[in-house]
Amino acid sequence: MRLEHLHLVHFKNHSGADVSLGPQVNCFLGDNGSGKTNVLDAVHYLCFCKSYFNPIDAQNIAHGEPFMLIQGDFDRLDTKERVSCGVQRGAKKQFKRNDKPYKRLAEHIGRFPAVMIAPDDAELIQGGSEMRRKWMDAVISQYDRSYLEALIDVNKALVQRNALLRYFAENRTFDAGLLAPWNARIAPNAAVIAKARRSFVDSFLPGFLATYEEISGGAEQVGLTLTTHVSDDAETIEAKMLAAQDEDRRLRRTT
Repeated sequence: MRLEHLHLVHFKNHSGADVSLGPQVNCFLGDNGSGKTNVLDAVHYLCFCKSYFNPIDAQNIAHGEPFMLIQGDFDRLDTKERVSCGVQRGAKKQFKRNDKPYKRLAEHIGRFPAVMIAPDDAELIQGGSEMRRKWMDAVISQYDRSYLEALIDVNKALVQRNALLRYFAENRTFDAGLLAPWNARIAPNAAVIAKARRSFVDSFLPGFLATYEEISGGAEQVGLTLTTHVSDDAETIEAKMLAAQDEDRRLRRTT
């Protein structure tokens, strides 16, 4: 799969741009602020349905303009495909493949796999665990549909469960029975996520070690481990959520 052509209208600092891409390595040269990174971000939009740098779609529209359009022509498995993303201020984002709108954006993830490398990737090592989880989520979701669906569902359920915990605190009340359905919904999805992350780290580790050894000339030894308190057994997760109920009430969020 490769991207052959990119068309931009009112995307960030590109009022209008057409970029034809070759079959090998493509390089972009230009002054600082000329929009090189924004071209890469447009490719990220077409693959992930969102910007790598700013998840608020309206803020990616060029200043003073009413809309933006990103369109890409791909050669995928010897088939020509067109992907387009249109955002109008005050309206819902329109994302299409071959001029057909998606009912759910999740259906698009993984069809056009991509890897974004940026300076802030250093935070994968120096930053907190949330950065590493997001990175794993982005990679695994592109090849494991069940993981993506579990991730979406568990995040939605966590929003509702946390809202319920805040309601309890603000109204000085509590009903464990209202939390139970959310626990039962979160647990099996969390188990799917935990199992997939462990499998990913196991498969990623040999290549990581071999590459680092090549870079360092064998002068250093490194390791990579996944440390998590989340089990890959749904019943165990649900039991832990029940045991953490008092702590959740105190913090007003799911721990």
